[in-house]
Amino acid sequence: MTRHLAGVATSIAVLAMLLTGCAVTAQPEPQDYAGTWVLEGADGDGAAEFTVSADRTFTARNIPIDLACRTRNAATSPPGCAGGGDSASFSGRWKVADGDSTGIRFYFDDRFVRQGYSTNGGLGFYVGSLDVPRPDYLFVRSSSD
Repeated sequence: MTRHLAGVATSIAVLAMLLTGCAVTAQPEPQDYAGTWVLEGADGDGAAEFTVSADRTFTARNIPIDLACRTRNAATSPPGCAGGGDSASFSGRWKVADGDSTGIRFYFDDRFVRQGYSTNGGLGFYVGSLDVPRPDYLFVRSSSD
C-alpha cells in the first residue's frame, strides 16, 4: 500500500510539472555552439569570426581590440593586444557558461577573455555594461555551416 501511494504521489508531481511548464530546461551541449560565428554585417576575408569546435577549442580571427583585450594588460591578454592594432587573432579553449547566463566563455592561455551570451540565435558580447538593450557585438552563425 505504501509503495502504491508513493507511486501515485510521484506521478502527480510529474504531471503537475508538465502541466505548469516547470520542466527543467536542458543545458546547451558543446555541439550546440560548434561552427563559425561571424560578426553581424561583416563579410570577406577580414571579417571578425570565432571558429568554435565541439572539442572545446576555438580560433578567433580579426576580433576587435576592445572585445579581445578586456584587461588592457598585455601580459594577461591574447596576442595582438599590445601592438596597438585594430584587431587580434588568437586561439584557446572555451566552456559552456554556468549559472543562469547562457552562452560560452572563451579562454586564452587559461585566462578568461570574454563571454558570448546566447542572444536571438547569435552570440552577443558586451564590452561595457550588461544593462544595455543590445550587445556591443553580435556574432551570427556563418551561413556556410
